[in-house]
Formats: sequence, structure tokens, C-alpha cells
Amino acid sequence: MKRLKWACIGVGKFSNLRGGVNAIAYAHAEALKRNAAAFELVAGASLDQQNLDDFAREYPCRGYLDMKELFAREKPDGCTISTWAPAREEHVLAAIDAGVKNVLIEKPLSLTMAAADRMKAAADKAGARLFVNFQRRYGRPFALVKEAVERGRLGKVTSIELMQPCANALDFGPHFVNMALYFLGNPKAETILAGAEGLETVPWHGMKVERSMTATVFLSDGVKLFYSATPANRWEDVVIRVNGTDGFAELFCNTPPGAKSVVRLVTPDGIENPALDENFHHGDADPYLYFERAYADLAQAIATGAPCRLDFDAGYNTQAVLLGIYDAAKRARG
Repeated sequence: MKRLKWACIGVGKFSNLRGGVNAIAYAHAEALKRNAAAFELVAGASLDQQNLDDFAREYPCRGYLDMKELFAREKPDGCTISTWAPAREEHVLAAIDAGVKNVLIEKPLSLTMAAADRMKAAADKAGARLFVNFQRRYGRPFALVKEAVERGRLGKVTSIELMQPCANALDFGPHFVNMALYFLGNPKAETILAGAEGLETVPWHGMKVERSMTATVFLSDGVKLFYSATPANRWEDVVIRVNGTDGFAELFCNTPPGAKSVVRLVTPDGIENPALDENFHHGDADPYLYFERAYADLAQAIATGAPCRLDFDAGYNTQAVLLGIYDAAKRARG
């Protein structure tokens, strides 16, 4: 397997916390380091020199204040785009225009579907491949639920409840919506009903989003998604529940007291709580575990041209549902 030259565009601020909203580029860099047989981190880009210095001190690479200079000098085989959401289209298109053939985009991948369409069109024209970072697809808790759905252990799935215990559907919502679609095989939305409180009041990525959101999404396979994003939901409660005609599956963020893991399956065979050392976010003792697995799959997909759990189409469909929720909420306000 050829070792791929890789760059991180948008290295973020140094933080002792990694992943999520905290220094996400450091989680990507750690995953690249753990997959060193396949990747070489050659450079990072930022608008802030201190951020570049901090990043390079932990993950040695060359730093650039000008992204286009990085592309011209380093000529990377691939890059990760982890800049603020409003700038991602510009940065993805710049990478493609510079000849980068593999681009991994943080979520949300865009703020409009037109922007996502432009990215895909540019990539197709240039012979480049786009991916969207949904690292939770590599977590064993999610794999167990997907397997239960695919094997029919819950009967026919009728609905999925997504109970995000914080505000901002654009920030954490991609994970919730993407996992629901992942369980079901990526169906599309046909009808969306939604409402929001406090639209354009909460600062995020240089813009403003809602304080709370609720939506019902009718999918093409007949399953309904019930989604809410609000601090009224609690981190210690169930955050995802898959309802079937013969049973249900529940996912928690962290392992509840006395439980063996974050997964609870109720089927005709009984109640199962399989022992795991992984949670909703990552490994119990390893915050980079899902990132590491994602990059291993990414390397294989690039080397062979095979499908990947991070392929653009899955991210695109997730974005269509999320932006459809926002459009419905805005229409409901009149």
C-alpha cells in the first residue's frame, strides 16, 4: 500500500480535550499517526501561527498560514478539512482545484445542499474522491444495533427516536441523523415536519443557531425519525432508541450504573446488555479509537477503490435530512 501524504486544513486551538468540539484536528492527527504505515502527516494550515506551532509541537509537520501555498508546495495525496462550517465549501473546492485527490470533510459538510452539489460536481470533474467523517460508524455499540436491525431481531423497524441532549442540530445532529440512516441502509427523507425555538440566537462557528429543535422525518422505507435537540434531554438517559414490531434497541452516551455497556437490546429472545469497553463517543479508555478505525478503512478504500463507510453519499443524505429539518422549521414560523 502506498503511503499517502496527508494535510490537515484547520488545525484548531490546542486543548487537553480532543475530539468533538475540542481540537478536532488533533484527533485526526492522532489517527493518522496510528495508521503511519498508510499515512504521512506532512502539513497543517491555520490562520493563526500559534495554533500551527502548538499543533506541530505535538504532531511534527510543516505549518502554513496560506492553505493554497500548502497545496502548491506539499502536493498532498489527501487532506482533512476541519475548518469552521461556513468556510468548508471554499476549502474543499480549493483542495480539489489544487489537485488533491482525496478529501475528508468534517460534518456538517456544508450549510446548503447547493454547496454540497458543487463540491461533488468539482470532485467528479477532477477525478477526486470525497469522504465525510462519521467516525461513530466504527464503534461496536453502533455495529451491534445495526446488526440487530439487519438480522430482523427487532422485527420490522417502525421508528427511531433521536434524543440529542444539547442544542444545535448542525453541530451534534449529524451524528444522530447519520447513525439512524446507517442502521436503516441510508433511506431518503420524503416528508419533514419541524419546529425550533430561538432560531439564530446561539453563537456557533461565527453564525447563530437555535436553542432547541424538534422534527418528525418520514423516510422512504416507511420508518419515522423522531428527532429532538435540546438541553431538556439528558446525557444520562437513552439518546437513541430503535423501535421494531418485535423489540427495540437502546443506546446511551455512557454506560449506566450497573450495566455492562451503552447498548440494551430487547428481543423475543430476552434482554441483552453485551459487555463492551466502548461508548457513544469512543473507547472507554481511548478517545481516538473510532478515528483510528475510520482512517484504516479510509486508507483501504483509497488503495483499492472499494466502498467506505465514510463515502460522500452517506454524508450527503444526512445533510439533506438536517437541512430539510431547518427549512421545515423556518416555514413553520411563517
